[in-house]
Amino acid sequence: MTDGEIDDHSSMIRFLLYTCDVEVCAIIETNSIFQREGHSKEDWYENQLEAYAKVYSNLIKHNPDYPTPEYLKKVSFIGDEDHDHLRGLIKKRWELKPGAKTTFTPENWKDTPGSDKIVEVMLEKNPEPVYIQAWGGGNTAARAFYKLKKDYPDDYKRALSKVIMYNIWYQDGAGNYIEQNHPEVTMLYCGSFAGTWNYRSQKNTYDFIENNVKKNHGPLGSLYPQDYVSEGDSPAFLYSIANGLRNHEHPTYGGWGGRFTKFNQFEKVYTDAKDDGDIKKSLRRWVNDANNDFEARMDWCVKGYDEANHPPIVKTKGDKNITIKSGKKISFDAEKTKDPDGDELKFKWWQYKEPGSFDGSVEIETTNSKTVTFTAPRVSKPETIHLILEVSDNGSPSLKGYRRLIIEVVP
Repeated sequence: MTDGEIDDHSSMIRFLLYTCDVEVCAIIETNSIFQREGHSKEDWYENQLEAYAKVYSNLIKHNPDYPTPEYLKKVSFIGDEDHDHLRGLIKKRWELKPGAKTTFTPENWKDTPGSDKIVEVMLEKNPEPVYIQAWGGGNTAARAFYKLKKDYPDDYKRALSKVIMYNIWYQDGAGNYIEQNHPEVTMLYCGSFAGTWNYRSQKNTYDFIENNVKKNHGPLGSLYPQDYVSEGDSPAFLYSIANGLRNHEHPTYGGWGGRFTKFNQFEKVYTDAKDDGDIKKSLRRWVNDANNDFEARMDWCVKGYDEANHPPIVKTKGDKNITIKSGKKISFDAEKTKDPDGDELKFKWWQYKEPGSFDGSVEIETTNSKTVTFTAPRVSKPETIHLILEVSDNGSPSLKGYRRLIIEVVP
């Protein structure tokens, strides 16, 4: 869901280049306390879809899973843009955080094509998670959840238990309404986008946008409206990308979409977590990797497969989740990792401490080789360790592939 703010335009261009990595069920234009009328009456989004259509034939040379332009138009909808549903909230904007009082409830609101589409998707028998992103306000989802509870009581819990809703702030009253009235929904509240991805956060990227996005990269890149990377909403969809970091599997894992910790007032509400004591680091640590990947995908708009770069395909022997006893040695083998372009590869293994329950550090032998070994630490109760393998190629731009291994150490 997008409220059409200028940085949403920038995020949408990046998002369109990642539609091959997810199943896009709906793109919904909404409003927010900052964009009270929404922007669906303007043609910014339609212009981007037209530009996407012009580069589509080139994009599928790199990944055949890109959805057709016709499909994306078919799943585009208008949601709640009624400014009366935001009445008085701009004065309370800094109070709209997890645990705050409910300000609006949607029982008397009209359905919209956007809310009806959410209901339709949620009623499907498909048990897979449904990732809903609130780049602006979430009122459209709030109305959909209300309708599911009222009109489909037999399906309600099954349907909403599938939802992971990633909120870039709470930009209307929906966040507090949903967490208190629909506790089946997993709610992620991201405030750390500010200072990492939003306005003036990446002021070192003027040349990057000029040379790698706007110039000589086709009609989609030429629509990028800002002069530097300013995409406050991009973490919301980066969270759901299956790039090997498994960010999307659980809010506490961490990855391109940040890392979260449980909010103590609700069972399924999560807020920004700190890495190394820094609340912004769980997003900032991945920014360069994500931007390099974006640069490569902009190349996909205009270059043939052999002319562009593609990320390494990272593989390790065995399962991604391993159980081992204290004091035992264990080895991990990434010999089958390959690069689709034949580039040289560099390997880096490291312990991502914060997602794991084990508070200490593990000593990893030869962290820059394809195979590593370490000894499981002594523990008095089961503990988890998250081990990340980053594989970098020497292409232009240099791209990374990942593999996260979760090791449970038992006494």
